[in-house]
Amino acid sequence: MGKPMAIIGAGNGGQAFAGYLSLHGRTVKIFDVVQNTVDKLTKLGGVVLEGHSDVTGFGKIELASTDIGKVMEGCEIILVVLPSIYHKDMAKKMAPHLKDGQIVVLNPNASLGPVEFKNTLKECGCTADIIIAGTSTLLFACRAIEVGRVEVSGQKASLSAAAYPSKYNDLVAEKFADILPQFNFRDDILRVSLDNLNAMMHPAPTLLYTAKIEHEEDFQYYLDFTPSQGALVEALDAERMALGKAYGLELRTLVDEYKNTYETSGNNMYEVITNAISAYTGIKGQKTMRTRYLMEDIPYSLVALQTMGQVAGVPTPCISAVITVARAIIPEMDEGRTRKNLGLEGVDKEAFEAMCREG
Repeated sequence: MGKPMAIIGAGNGGQAFAGYLSLHGRTVKIFDVVQNTVDKLTKLGGVVLEGHSDVTGFGKIELASTDIGKVMEGCEIILVVLPSIYHKDMAKKMAPHLKDGQIVVLNPNASLGPVEFKNTLKECGCTADIIIAGTSTLLFACRAIEVGRVEVSGQKASLSAAAYPSKYNDLVAEKFADILPQFNFRDDILRVSLDNLNAMMHPAPTLLYTAKIEHEEDFQYYLDFTPSQGALVEALDAERMALGKAYGLELRTLVDEYKNTYETSGNNMYEVITNAISAYTGIKGQKTMRTRYLMEDIPYSLVALQTMGQVAGVPTPCISAVITVARAIIPEMDEGRTRKNLGLEGVDKEAFEAMCREG
């Protein structure tokens, strides 16, 4: 069974991981800030995992606690399963308790999550010799029906992941081989960040749905896409592709990604989105502009891509325009992963690549 694993965050994904890893024979501890959630998990003793996972049933939890130090103690691997808006704050909470040799994985990292996490630990004076990594997406599509019971609607066969720096990929991959073999540690965090397609698919289309959202109309987020929304997404994707080229990465276009992932067809984003009927039927549009598609995906994904462009000298006018318009509508939005907040002021492309690949 090895050393216990810590899960930081007992939301939908955190509880799914807890049940899944326990059912695969791992000892699991879980942290959350909500006392009622921790109390319920303690009373139940674990999580029931249902649905389309390769294992289902009751997974025991050794400890559920609001004491992050107790949860992290003795764990070699720590999975942070939280929205990216909480990564920086969680790094501050974890900093005093991290020990040499621990591996922290952000699930998912959004974009440049490990860069922000490591910079925050540095600001906190944390000197623990740890490895930080991130995944491009969550392993599960799932929802907690109630605390202690999670339904999985889908589980990915593979997803991209990277250590930061990527020279540690082989070491981390070896640790995860018998635990979560779906985590494919073969890229660097630059590639994994550019593989985060939420940055393309969430902010810009949501802004173009403003009238529907504020009039509280019922609509389907993907299947009601218009050709103009598709054209804007393609313009954003062209900038993502340019970033990949600047950093020496070969990326697939978003159109090709969708054709590879979903049952769909078409020659442009409008067609491949609206033809993905089996994947997207029933996914409703928002009722407020204070949605995670803007509040999270802009500061912690799109701003990170803008930062990558600034470091590499690659213009990102459409990405910057979406950020600017969104901030005008929602002025309280987090500043996010700017060049300053990531500790990248004065860092050029070559130095940043070295940070991400060699350390």
